[in-house]
This record gives sequence, C-alpha cells and structure tokens, in this order.
Amino acid sequence: MLRRGASHRARIRACKEEFELKSQKGRFGTRVVDGAFKTKCERLAASNNPNLLLMNYDLKSLAVVNLLIVPKHFFVREIIEERKPLASTARRAGWIGSNILLSRIPESGKIHIVQNSVVRAKELVLADWQKTLFLRNESPETRGWLLDVMNCVESLGKRDFTLDEVYAFERHLGDLYPGNQNVRPKIRQQLQYLRDRGFIEFVSRGNYRLRQ
Repeated sequence: MLRRGASHRARIRACKEEFELKSQKGRFGTRVVDGAFKTKCERLAASNNPNLLLMNYDLKSLAVVNLLIVPKHFFVREIIEERKPLASTARRAGWIGSNILLSRIPESGKIHIVQNSVVRAKELVLADWQKTLFLRNESPETRGWLLDVMNCVESLGKRDFTLDEVYAFERHLGDLYPGNQNVRPKIRQQLQYLRDRGFIEFVSRGNYRLRQ
C-alpha cells in the first residue's frame, strides 16, 4: 500500500541506474519535500545520485494517474532549497531538511511516462531521455547555468525564439547569480553550447529554434 508522500529508492542492475520514487495522491506543486539538506548536497556531487520518479495515484481505483521522471543530470545545487532547522522542541531539534524546486527544472527534464492516466509510447519516452543526456558530461556548476537558460527558453512556449527574447530574462538570471556581472555573454555562451549539442538550432542571426 502506497502512503501519502511515500519515498522509495531502488537500483536497477541492468542499466546501473538508481531511482528514487516519491508518490502521493494529488499533483506535485512547485517543490517536493526531500531529506536532509547536507546529505542531499553531498549526493549531488556523486556519480550515483538517483533519478527521481514522481507519481500521482488514485487510491480508489488503485491506478497510476501521472508518472514522470526527472533524470539525475537535472539535479544541481540551485534546485535544492534549504529548509529552516527544526525547532528546539522537536524530536530532531536543529535538523535541516530540503526541498526540490521543480520550478527550476526545465520541462525537458520532466519526462512523462504516464500522463492523465494514459501511458506514453516507449519510443517517445526514450527519445525524451536521450535528448538531454549530453548534460551528464558537464559538471554540476556548469549545468546550473545551462538548466536555467533552458528553462527560460522553454518558458517562452514556442519553438522559434530570438536572442532578444532570452535577453529579456537578464534581470531574472542576474538575481539567480548575483555574483555574475556579465549575464548577456553568459546567455550567449549557453545558447551556443545548446546549439552544438543539438538541443536548439541556429536559424539566422539572433534567431533560434527548439529541436523537437
């Protein structure tokens, strides 16, 4: 029997991948409650950090309503939020938990396996999985900027976009990375990388297109 907010972890020998499942009846919001903050941050630096499965289910019909996977290469320090320490009156006083900020993860990092009770074709799921595997070759520090620029591009809600439209996120990205005073060059650098990896394509000067 699944419990509300249940979390389970498993290692699949065939693909040598680890998976963590979090499940609940209702849809997940913009953040997911996770474990100890310090442990979570340490795990991000390891090669065996788990992929995250998020599942919504209908208890009455014992059916899966939504199931999506967030590949482990989308996990960077920037999407982990530190929670306030537990009060001195709590059983684990001072313990610091964490939240996973789903809002900081691009849509391409939320691969639907079951959506609104409909199972997606295996070929589509695998294609979505393969599309972003290039991120595994990058350090967590490099991936942070890449993921945030990917998020900005995808939030435009269209395939064709311009450099100026991405520049419109300059203040937003500057707030996320206050130590960086060269946001526009950084944006161009990320777009060039995403183009070289086939995630987007160059159409003409200042114009790009998201690959399907």
